[in-house]
Amino acid sequence: TRMNLLPRRKIAAALLWIAALGLAPAALGHAAGYGYLKAVFEGDALSGQLELAIRDFDFAFFDLAFGGPGGKPDLGQLHRKEPEIAALLLSKIAVGPPGSPCSLSPGPIVAGSRGGEPYLILPFSGTCPTGGGEIEVAYDLMFDIDPQHRALADIRRGAEHYESVLTPGAKVIRFAAGSASLSETAGAYIIQGAHHIWIGYDHILFLVTLLLPAVLVRTENKWRPADGFASAFWSTLKVVTAFTLAHSITLSVAAFGIVELPSRFVESAIAASVVVAAVNNLYPVITRRLWVVAFAFGLVHGFGFASVLNEFGLPPDRKLAALVAFNIGVELGQLAIVVTLLPVLFLARRKMAYTRVVMPAGSAAISVIALIWLIERASGTSLLFG
Repeated sequence: TRMNLLPRRKIAAALLWIAALGLAPAALGHAAGYGYLKAVFEGDALSGQLELAIRDFDFAFFDLAFGGPGGKPDLGQLHRKEPEIAALLLSKIAVGPPGSPCSLSPGPIVAGSRGGEPYLILPFSGTCPTGGGEIEVAYDLMFDIDPQHRALADIRRGAEHYESVLTPGAKVIRFAAGSASLSETAGAYIIQGAHHIWIGYDHILFLVTLLLPAVLVRTENKWRPADGFASAFWSTLKVVTAFTLAHSITLSVAAFGIVELPSRFVESAIAASVVVAAVNNLYPVITRRLWVVAFAFGLVHGFGFASVLNEFGLPPDRKLAALVAFNIGVELGQLAIVVTLLPVLFLARRKMAYTRVVMPAGSAAISVIALIWLIERASGTSLLFG
């Protein structure tokens, strides 16, 4: 039986490694992005701008692509194609009274950046009486090819200020007269916090890496099944609580600009945290206080959450509420993963294949993906896409 198990383990491990390399392009390919639509009404006059990451534009409209090496804009190509680009972008948005969108005229396109990433910025203007009634906003960029794409609409009219998120399921939104309520702002940021966790492959893999040994105990240099669900539950609770506390601290200080770290350093450190956690499963150094590891690396992940939140933007008059709501969304997204995965791992823990194949080979596969992330993020180059 032992002789028969060995080849099976090797085969399973090999398949998991192959799967890891197969999944890496999906995880490292086109990351979800954000668009930004801002508009200000002053009487009958409307001015605003549309912002979209250059990598998103190149990804969606390759026939008009103007991104150069490293994602930097080719300004010469941009200016040559500017009339086509402006017309295309304006055809995908609408702002104004319901059923009567404003006629928008483009301004000169410029290149800018958000969080260190190159963005194109298209200013626009128009004349558009709203009569103080409802304002309708429509946005249909990227949604047909990237269901993870989101757009933040920021609309101002006198003392009124509206903010909401447009998604593939909500391409058109309406704002009634009066500023958006606190509950509407909180709801939007809770959704975005959860959304970021569910599309954040690095955060998910870090959490999975910590959960894999949570249903086991380390004795006599071997991983053995935990005796009961209670011990696995408390082990998981300590890990998740430490991770939550740590990233809440750094998310807060970074979101308010108290501490800022370079994006490349943060993203590289997050990838490194996944590598270290996965290797620790294979060659255990820390086995009894994994919550310490979770807390230490949670501090790093918090800066990653903050970079997304800063790109997404905080409403000036409701920064604290939006920050708390975003953090709640992150925790809800994280909790959904734990509640789904932990019972499955607990039921599988007594199978010999779990301790000898699933946990080690799964950790090895995760380490491969994370190592590719680390190299790419630290070097600023792509190993898989050239």
